[in-house]
Amino acid sequence: MRWCGVFLAAIFLVSCQVAPTRVNQSQKREFQMVVGKTQKPIDITNEQTVILDTRPAFDYGLNRVQNSRHFPWQNLSEKPETGELLRDPRQAALKLSLAGMTPSTPVVIVGKGLRGDGEEGRLAWTLLYLGFHDVQTASVDLFRKNWTQNPSPPAQNVAPWTPSPRDGMLIATEDFRVLAANPKERLRQRAWIIDARSAAEYFNKDAKAPGPTPDIQALQIEWKEFFNSDGRPSWTIRKRLNSLGIRPEDRIVVISNRGVRSSAAAYALTALGFTNVQNFLGGWRAFLP
Repeated sequence: MRWCGVFLAAIFLVSCQVAPTRVNQSQKREFQMVVGKTQKPIDITNEQTVILDTRPAFDYGLNRVQNSRHFPWQNLSEKPETGELLRDPRQAALKLSLAGMTPSTPVVIVGKGLRGDGEEGRLAWTLLYLGFHDVQTASVDLFRKNWTQNPSPPAQNVAPWTPSPRDGMLIATEDFRVLAANPKERLRQRAWIIDARSAAEYFNKDAKAPGPTPDIQALQIEWKEFFNSDGRPSWTIRKRLNSLGIRPEDRIVVISNRGVRSSAAAYALTALGFTNVQNFLGGWRAFLP
């Protein structure tokens, strides 16, 4: 974890002097089930639970969790290369209904865990954004005893439904620019920006990055730190954030390159009980000129 020393020093000096923001009670209620299940073992024996596998088709074909369905996060993306969501949420709802899912469906999303790039978290965040209430993530290795090479039964389609996107989970590009340009105002409002990329990318030492990124005094916490080795949200990171003065009701905005790893971190934060989390889905690719 990296951070700007001067910025954090200022934060610690004033953290006790700033009046706390009001807890987002709406988000707290909406995601109560997600938070509650994050603290318990995952049960995949419920016949109503849908298991989605985000790994590449080749990996899914070799071994899969019994009755799981291959469903990459790109299925709900307009442009996977930019991370953009489907522009018409009704298209996403139709794809999910054809896969047998409604917002009330319990969903467990599996993938490569920390060996991947946050694909499970991206899909989990997208489902929450579209109005789902019960979404969990895990590494596929957690269910090794349930692996099979037998084909999963076809999905039973359900009637089309109307999505209710939770737009508060997103932050627009222009709004992010304003927030990024005003670290003192962020401090006053108890707003934080977390960069979920690797330390090499954060310090502009990764040749694969979209370009040199400006110092907006964001906290660098790689998305992997938000998850345990089993691919589930980590309660340890909540304690670490608390030690930095970040409270569950504070506004937290997460950024990565194209919104995949930031989505994973944003999902984990939501599942850990943070009630005012926003994802900058465009990421650095949208922010840079």
